[in-house]
Amino acid sequence: MIAIGTAESLPVARQDATLARGAEPHMTTHYYPVPTGDGAALDGTQTVMVPLNRKALVAMPAERVRRLRKHLVESLRGERELKHPARSASPVRPEPEGFVGLVARTACTLCKGWCCKGGEEHAYLDERTMARVRRARPELDERAVLRLYSERVPPAAYQDSCVFHGPEGCTLDRALRSDLCNSYFCNGLGHFVKRADSAARVVVMAGGEEIRPSPVLTRSLERPTGLRV
Repeated sequence: MIAIGTAESLPVARQDATLARGAEPHMTTHYYPVPTGDGAALDGTQTVMVPLNRKALVAMPAERVRRLRKHLVESLRGERELKHPARSASPVRPEPEGFVGLVARTACTLCKGWCCKGGEEHAYLDERTMARVRRARPELDERAVLRLYSERVPPAAYQDSCVFHGPEGCTLDRALRSDLCNSYFCNGLGHFVKRADSAARVVVMAGGEEIRPSPVLTRSLERPTGLRV
C-alpha cells in the first residue's frame, strides 16, 4: 500500500489558479516507500501530491460562448490601447521538458484540470495575450481572432470550469493561452519542479479521500503521455 501525506498536504475544495484570491491550499512533496510489482518497497521514491477534478462533462451552452466573445472583444480593445503592443505582449513559455515534463504531464492527466476551474469564460486571456497572438499572426484581424478562439471551444466541457476545458484537457495551443495558464503549477507540482534534479523516481498521487496514484516514473521514461500541460 502507498502511504499518504499529512492532512495539510492534501488538496481542499477551493484550489484553483486564481493566485490573487489566495485560494490555493498548502500542499507539499513527501517521500514514502512505494511498492513495485513484486511488493518490494522502493525507499526514497518522491511522491507528488496534486488535486483531482471530479466535475462532470456537460454540453457547452451558447451563453458561455457569448460571454467568452464579449471578454475577447474587451481584451482586443485593450490591446489597441497599449502604447507599445510588441513590448507588452506576454511571452509563450515552453512546455516542461525531460523528466520534469513527464511528471508534469502525468500529474495533469491524473488531476484532470482542477486548476482550470477559475478560468470561467475569460480563461485569463487579456490584452497582453491578444498582443502576442496578433504579433505572431499579423494576417488575422480582430474578427479572425474572435473566430479563432470561438472555434476552439469544445462541444462539451467540465462543469464550472474554464470554457476551454474539454475532455482531453485544454483545447488551446500554448501560443493561444494566457501566460498564467502556461506558467502555473499547483503547490505539489511546483515544489517538485524546484527540486526535480534530486529525484530519480516519482509517484504522482491525485485526490483527497480517494487517491489515484500513477505508476512509478523514472528518468528512463521521458516521453510524452496524457494531457498537454
